Amino acid sequence: MKLYIKIYLNSESISPLEIIKSIKDMGFEPVVGDYDFMKSFETPEEYGILVEKLHETLQGTSTYYRLSTRPT
Repeated sequence: MKLYIKIYLNSESISPLEIIKSIKDMGFEPVVGDYDFMKSFETPEEYGILVEKLHETLQGTSTYYRLSTRPT
């Protein structure tokens, strides 16, 4: 499965470059199109860990995000 993230920034959020670096440091890859980043996962448990870590990473940054999963 693949987890896709769409990032929504606003003028109150931290630097976009800091957000990009944080998400890439988690192992997400930038993608072009409807979503901004993608990461593959195998199990529902791995999905849960990814989502929780992403939430913790973006907490307090005034950044909104949307998630989508798709089969590989």
